[in-house]
Amino acid sequence: MALALLAKDWADAQGGQVLAVTVDHGLRPESSIEAEQVGRWMAARGIAHHALRWETPEQESGIEAAARTARYALLETFCRAQGVLHLLVGHHQDDQIETHVMRRLRGSGVAGLAGMAAIREMTGMRVLRPLLGTPRARIAATLRSRGQGWIEDPSNQDIQFARARMRVSGKSGFSAADVREHGHARVAHERAAAELAARAVGVDPSGFAWLDIQAFREGPDHISRTVLANVITCVSGRVYPPRGARLDRLWARIIAGDMDRARTLAGCIIRPAGLGKICVLREMSGVSAAVHRPRATMRWDNRFTLILGGPAGDRHVLDAVGRGDQAQIAELAGVLGLPRDVCSVLPALFEDERIVAYPSFRPIVDPSDPTLRKLYVRFAPQKPVSGVAFGKV
Repeated sequence: MALALLAKDWADAQGGQVLAVTVDHGLRPESSIEAEQVGRWMAARGIAHHALRWETPEQESGIEAAARTARYALLETFCRAQGVLHLLVGHHQDDQIETHVMRRLRGSGVAGLAGMAAIREMTGMRVLRPLLGTPRARIAATLRSRGQGWIEDPSNQDIQFARARMRVSGKSGFSAADVREHGHARVAHERAAAELAARAVGVDPSGFAWLDIQAFREGPDHISRTVLANVITCVSGRVYPPRGARLDRLWARIIAGDMDRARTLAGCIIRPAGLGKICVLREMSGVSAAVHRPRATMRWDNRFTLILGGPAGDRHVLDAVGRGDQAQIAELAGVLGLPRDVCSVLPALFEDERIVAYPSFRPIVDPSDPTLRKLYVRFAPQKPVSGVAFGKV
């Protein structure tokens, strides 16, 4: 509530507009009534309000994580439909300290201990957390000063959840200064990783990447390990980087010059490519399932945005090139000038099991072209190798 009112003040001064969105998870019987109350409060303040309902899955464990994933998916879809580029969320300083403590208990590294980022880049939008440096008590005082009520979610005090147990006990043992210290460390770490990536990594528009082994070795161990994880995350289309013993073993082999054959990790194949380079490409077994009668514009495999040059019919299927006829795969690899294994994990349009539209990396001039001979493909992973720097408050 406080974030919505403050955002409206700021937007009004800039000649802008604010939309308020409530995600109703449906986890409590009264949640819909509460969403309606928020809508009435927003209307009284001249703020347009939308309630998004999550169809709750039937599961007994991991409900917090599932709800969080669903919440951001609903919000991202809403923002895209509304043409909204910035999504403001209300995490505050107390939330940040709790996040730091929980990650410390899980043994997180530099990135995790810095807590939540003030800025988070997502596909087609940006998440902002402008209240991360503001204590909860100050936020409540702001609402009281404006005569604005609010609703407390009882789930925040439900001790079946780890975060709530910590909140109820009030014994985190850490302060905002502790989090800021780790935030500074993360900023320095990410800057060093970006500098090494600029020297050692290349990313191709067709969705694969390569490492220059010599340049890669020149970075400090903890930085080059981060760069390797970032490259794999980028190419795989995932959100979270790989970690643990398998990543450590792969990194050690690359540093030692012991990459004698291809390895797999986190949905990627990592193989020697000659000329002192390592190639990182998507693993075929992890590629998205076929899409029947695809839309004119869509995302595919969490890696590409697609524009189809013409309407799709009932017999058209969007699928990976590698699931087609072997002769066509070889022919298409030659046409595109790409290695066969790179070509195999690209999208193509099929009709009766034959490729009728192959991927093009140049924009389609006329999207109404009815010939279906073009499929514009833009590599747009969820996590670029070096995205926006960690934003600390």
